[in-house]
Amino acid sequence: MSVAGNENTMKLSIALATILALTTSQAIAAAPRAVGTRPQLLLDSRVVDGTKNIRMTMHSPRRDGRVLLTNDRPWENRDSSLVAVYSSILHDQGKFRIWYDLGDRKERNRRVVAYAESTDGIHFTKPLLGLVDYGGTKQNNVVMPAEIGGCSVWIDPTAPPQHRYKSQQKVYPSSQFHMYSSPDGIHWKMFRRIRIGAGGWDTQSIIYRDPELDRYLMFTRFWRAARHGTGKAPDNYRCVRRLESTDLVNWTNQSIVMAPNAADKALHSTPPGQPAVDYYGAAVFRYGDVTIMLAQAFWHWKPRAAGKKGLAPASFDVRLAVSEDSRGFRRLGNWRPFMANGPDGSFDSRYVWVMPNPITVGDELWIYYVGSNRDHDNVIDPAAAGKRKSGIGRAVLRRDGWVSADAGLGGGQLTTAPLTFSGKRLELNARTGGGGVVYVELLDAQGTPLPGFSREQALPVTGNSVRLPVSWKPGSRLDSLAGRVVRLRFHLTDCQLYAFRFRD
Repeated sequence: MSVAGNENTMKLSIALATILALTTSQAIAAAPRAVGTRPQLLLDSRVVDGTKNIRMTMHSPRRDGRVLLTNDRPWENRDSSLVAVYSSILHDQGKFRIWYDLGDRKERNRRVVAYAESTDGIHFTKPLLGLVDYGGTKQNNVVMPAEIGGCSVWIDPTAPPQHRYKSQQKVYPSSQFHMYSSPDGIHWKMFRRIRIGAGGWDTQSIIYRDPELDRYLMFTRFWRAARHGTGKAPDNYRCVRRLESTDLVNWTNQSIVMAPNAADKALHSTPPGQPAVDYYGAAVFRYGDVTIMLAQAFWHWKPRAAGKKGLAPASFDVRLAVSEDSRGFRRLGNWRPFMANGPDGSFDSRYVWVMPNPITVGDELWIYYVGSNRDHDNVIDPAAAGKRKSGIGRAVLRRDGWVSADAGLGGGQLTTAPLTFSGKRLELNARTGGGGVVYVELLDAQGTPLPGFSREQALPVTGNSVRLPVSWKPGSRLDSLAGRVVRLRFHLTDCQLYAFRFRD
């Protein structure tokens, strides 16, 4: 066969492969999702198929500025360390349980881990445990000695009881990465070494078991150069990497899932060779059918305070991203802060660092975070009059209220992708204004209204609740459509729609 013949055959093969790939991807995209009775969030790109006169809005949690926990005990090294730089919270055994960092008295990067608990999530106590000699006494609440850094505590649902609680830490002076385990979250032992290769792991690393992938996922900081500010731009920044494991020892399939991009670098003027921002870490967690990332943005652009020269590291805030597969993350809210720095003079005016993971309390999500009024270069907020402040605070978000589909008084429509459901009832997480209303229409896969569930037969839904009931005129039985491929069309007026859910 001639060279031209080979080229034509290759072109035909490529064309056929392209057609096959497009056909396959379209078929996959068109396949209806079986949502069962799980909440369907408006931040999930698979939920929405089309909109008209709708604006998608990211919502930030509200904060009251209170410090719930700080280093206020004699042994807690109040003069030389921030409390809780890397800390964790779990709602477990009927309690809110916090594991928080305290700096070592001799070496800045080493930490001890202390423990506090609460029955209401607001008022915390620090039990005297008598386990670790720290500050010359064992009468303290320290549960891990001053040989570690990067505390992150989580529960392994598949582990035997003696290893139920786990925490990954950088160990000093070897700088190796190790897993610790505990039967109760109080008594800890080194469990095994973690092998993930180069790139840095001295900040907080997140590990959890993904039920769909049936393996452990890790999200941890990764350096794109040996030292910030050296090497050739743009490869001199921190970013967030993702790894997988089946045994918690060997980690593979590394990929970068959050890194500075052109939009980040355009936000502020920065010196040549340095990005405006990099990503110091992230709290990453499964939430319903999606994976949410609260990315820790580390901004470099602020001018240095009086007495310091040039530009230097400045403040931390939190950005919101979401993924349907835990690999590709979409930035939400036009990448505005999900949690911004607090007002000048407040305890969180320079640092806002989210603790894993949000806790559902009734109709709210409680997001705990570390705040500080000093920046990464240890410069204190000038409005603080030289007084260092740090501690753990709480932010409150509406349950499932990350993103809403908003319509004004002129009205709007949102149509879902095809889905199948189970259950007998439909509820909305929505807020209507004084002149607001929602009508819900059920369609077949092609978009034709189903008998008994058209816009004309839908009854008005009004109110402000995470469980607004939806109904139609008498004779319409929602359970008659269970298992059938349908679409939902929401007719919204003066309304914010956050999520919907079928229920038994």
